[in-house]
Amino acid sequence: MLAERKGHLRVSIQTLGCKSNQYDSSALEEALRGADLEIVPFPEAADACIINTCTVTGKTDYQSRQLIRRVRKINPDAVVIVTGCYAQVSPEEVSRIEGVDFVVGNPEKDRIVEFLRSGRQSSTRTVVSGFSSGAPFTLRAHGSGGRTRANLKVQEGCNRACSYCIIPKARGSSKSLPLPEVRKEIETLIENGYREIILTGIHLGAYGNDLGERTDLTSILRLIENEDYPCRFRISSLDPDEVTGELIDILKGAKRVCNHLHLPLQSGDDAVIRGMRRPYTAGEFAEKVRLASMVKEISIGVDVIAGFPGEGEREFENTFSLLRDLPVSYLHIFPFSKRKGTPAAVAPGQVDPKAIRARCEKLKELDTLKRLEFYRAFIDKTAEVLVEGSRDKNTNLLKGRARNYIPVAFQGDDRLKNTLTRVALSGYNESGMDAMISGGM
Repeated sequence: MLAERKGHLRVSIQTLGCKSNQYDSSALEEALRGADLEIVPFPEAADACIINTCTVTGKTDYQSRQLIRRVRKINPDAVVIVTGCYAQVSPEEVSRIEGVDFVVGNPEKDRIVEFLRSGRQSSTRTVVSGFSSGAPFTLRAHGSGGRTRANLKVQEGCNRACSYCIIPKARGSSKSLPLPEVRKEIETLIENGYREIILTGIHLGAYGNDLGERTDLTSILRLIENEDYPCRFRISSLDPDEVTGELIDILKGAKRVCNHLHLPLQSGDDAVIRGMRRPYTAGEFAEKVRLASMVKEISIGVDVIAGFPGEGEREFENTFSLLRDLPVSYLHIFPFSKRKGTPAAVAPGQVDPKAIRARCEKLKELDTLKRLEFYRAFIDKTAEVLVEGSRDKNTNLLKGRARNYIPVAFQGDDRLKNTLTRVALSGYNESGMDAMISGGM
């Protein structure tokens, strides 16, 4: 066992992947501090190292393995605990990596302090179970490691079965945090000084489906608006079919919920969408974007996958032209990556990697055009910016995000860090907009 002395047992946490994983790592930090352990940044020397892994693609599995080996090399005597989605889906693979002491599944994350105190193991110990009653909510975070914004995970797991995705196996079936507990956690985060709260989940749009009452994501949004909390809120990501008229009506009059949506399109060709097992058509996606664009100054971001099996030049052009013609603000572009254990990995019509790279480049050019077009519309307007706690490394300017997610940089005193500040937008480039202070908020 580790020789523990209060304040002297040092632990580092490395995180790969999505906002839900970031949330889990924040919750782990909280649990570790509650056990009188010290959190240190990687790659500082540590007595124990926790790697919270991702498994969304084959590439992220590789990145997880690389990180595990690097952690062990830097800290040869530390307890190494590997958890997260890669550990959950491929525990045998993880256990074969030299120097791993514990492989811990997602349902067991709340036991990590116990495992850490057990010290180094003579052989890898694997503690990975299934999800008997949906994804667990036992591990909770009430902050995000000193950041200006906090993730609030209100939903876990996923009941959908997209053909390229392994995450339902990694996170279990959908489960929601009851509304009274959501209210409690919002109030705690506000008491802890956060000025922006991001509502997140593995499948956020499924919030409330398991609660046995008429509760959904709009229930949280109404709560936020009715309480008029002294901070702002952001919706992390929604599937297109979950953008409803009711949700858009709330956003139109919202004081606290930001005018920003992120919608995973993935493909704009109906045959490819069916192959992905996504529950909408290209036409329906276009209708949802046009509905959302009725919200004043809204930013609409889109996920798109290039090179899914069966995507020829015609299918790709359908995706490209759809995105070109819609009022979207930016693209997140992903080259298709085979994920072992998913139907898409063995589907016919696999696309040549060179063609995938060329399509990604074309989409990147479109992304740049979309961003510049969006930013241009805000020249000489004012915006409320949440100023981050650190300056831009290259320019030393203060930086932050407007309500509609535009990145903004401007000159100002450190006293403006972690505040909502009103600025006048004055210029733009591919990275965001320049601004000058026009008054504090």
